[in-house]
Amino acid sequence: MRWAEKNPCAEAAIAGMREGAHGEVLGPLLAARAPRVRSADATALRRAGRHGEARASLADPSGGVRACARYVLRQDGVDPLPLCRSMCADLRRSMNAGPDPTVTAGPFIAPAAPAGPGECGSRTDAETLRSLPAHPLPAVRVRSVLGLRALDGVDRERPAPLLDDPSSAVVRAATRAPQPDTAGFPEEWLRIRTAQDQPRAVRVAALQLLRVAGLHRCSTC
Repeated sequence: MRWAEKNPCAEAAIAGMREGAHGEVLGPLLAARAPRVRSADATALRRAGRHGEARASLADPSGGVRACARYVLRQDGVDPLPLCRSMCADLRRSMNAGPDPTVTAGPFIAPAAPAGPGECGSRTDAETLRSLPAHPLPAVRVRSVLGLRALDGVDRERPAPLLDDPSSAVVRAATRAPQPDTAGFPEEWLRIRTAQDQPRAVRVAALQLLRVAGLHRCSTC
């Protein structure tokens, strides 16, 4: 089935749900790979009277699915923000769980959870995310940096160590987070990271920050 056909098919399956057979349709669709399918399914939870099941989708990797989940919960009188904060608290606890928090910190590790406070919280929620850029899972570090950026809660000093992160996705997120203000990055510190022996993501990030700061004059990288 082509991707473009998936959402109409999902909507047709949801529209044809028999009373009492919601689980046969909604369960598989919530686990679908295509975000549009998961979005349609999350919204259908309201129709099925299963609003509470939208909680898990608050940490979906797709922003569209997360928005649908928040809508469904609000229609049931539930504020999604405290739930997002709670999932972030679970992630903070998992930071003490060893090198593989998915194994030792319990069954529900939601790497995309830090996106929630950035999407539906306020600047005070920056504290909810403050320690998560040090989480052992790269997906958590990415979402927490972007969440802090959305809340205007990025301190200049905090993204700096993440420019050396082994995950290129984290490096890209850390590069975007402090712009357009790059005054907190020493020029020499950035130029060292433009050397050819640096990982490509690090070189690109350092060059980008130098350009934003109007300092790009490196001829060897």
